[in-house]
Amino acid sequence: MQSDKDIKNWEQRLGDQVKRDWHNYDRYRIDLSIARDKEPWNFSGEFIYVESVSSQSAYAKIRLNRNTNAEFDLEIGSTLKTVVKEFYITNTAQAGEWIELIIGINFEYYKQFSGDEIPRSRARQVLNLTHAVANTDVAAVAQPCNSVMIKADVNNTQTAWIDFGVAAVQNSAFPLDAGEWLRVKLPNTDQVHANFEVGGEIVFIVYEV
Repeated sequence: MQSDKDIKNWEQRLGDQVKRDWHNYDRYRIDLSIARDKEPWNFSGEFIYVESVSSQSAYAKIRLNRNTNAEFDLEIGSTLKTVVKEFYITNTAQAGEWIELIIGINFEYYKQFSGDEIPRSRARQVLNLTHAVANTDVAAVAQPCNSVMIKADVNNTQTAWIDFGVAAVQNSAFPLDAGEWLRVKLPNTDQVHANFEVGGEIVFIVYEV
């Protein structure tokens, strides 16, 4: 829906589009195989959208207009709306990885993500948590993190019980049935505990750093 401001400025907005020959957005793919430290990119606009990334491990940060400004994570679905005359990219060398941006003027674009899709540019690894014996607590291996998404395997047949920092006990922890998920902030993945009603079933832990 257009705002009153858009309607009042419609003639000017159309005029600006004509001057640009209706070219008001571009896609740019940033190759992450090359390490960067606040590398300048001279593209201007008023809207930056992270449309896609190559994998869950792709990771980069961006600073707008000045290389001394605060930096933002480039996460899938992230939107930055402000006047930009240039930006600066920082990333480690990541073979085969990339991030794709849409940059526009008088242009906005959003994509709806499903609830179980996490910002992939910050996700560092997927851990599998399982135990061969039913009704037995098991903890994930230790990995420092900021948050985790825990999802029960869609092939599970019974409930996986999840707890944090203490042993998971059936009927006293958080239940995850097949395909269900939850997301929590944690400093380390070893705080995730699981207890399976059926031995050998799995929950997946995607952690962000």
